Amino acid sequence: MINAIKKRRSIREYLSDTIPEEKIKEILMSAMFAPSANALYPWELVVVKDQDTKELLSKTTPWSTHAKDVSIVIAVIGHEQESSNWIEDCSIVAEHIWLEVAEQNLGCCWVQIRGNNNAEKDVKEILNIPENLRVLCLMPIGIPVKEQPEHSEDKFEKTRIKYEKYK
Repeated sequence: MINAIKKRRSIREYLSDTIPEEKIKEILMSAMFAPSANALYPWELVVVKDQDTKELLSKTTPWSTHAKDVSIVIAVIGHEQESSNWIEDCSIVAEHIWLEVAEQNLGCCWVQIRGNNNAEKDVKEILNIPENLRVLCLMPIGIPVKEQPEHSEDKFEKTRIKYEKYK
């Protein structure tokens, strides 16, 4: 697992190649293994392959422009009424997706939607998501233009770790 964590990067440049269905299934399976507070699993995923829809999603925030260039976009949707921990639970789902993407040598970049001006309203409209549900983020996934180096050991900062008590 540490290898996938080291490989995980925010990728914004992609080849136009399509991701095989078996890889997409593995990515979605990884999301299914995400833990959930009180085992409520207050989340759903919308997988977008349609080019016109990806184009619309790419215009929802200044940081989503690369969504038009990827093979798929996964929208991580939360049931706010089902759990007060929907944000945390959906975040873990998104991270599971991101780590599996890295494991497969694919690329991904979290695009924050919740709390991002009108982005959530726009994404809901584009994807026909019911009003009572929330959109945490978009996860555009594709084949990176170039391979990124792994994070190095110097990311480990001992000064950020406290033992037993803060001081």
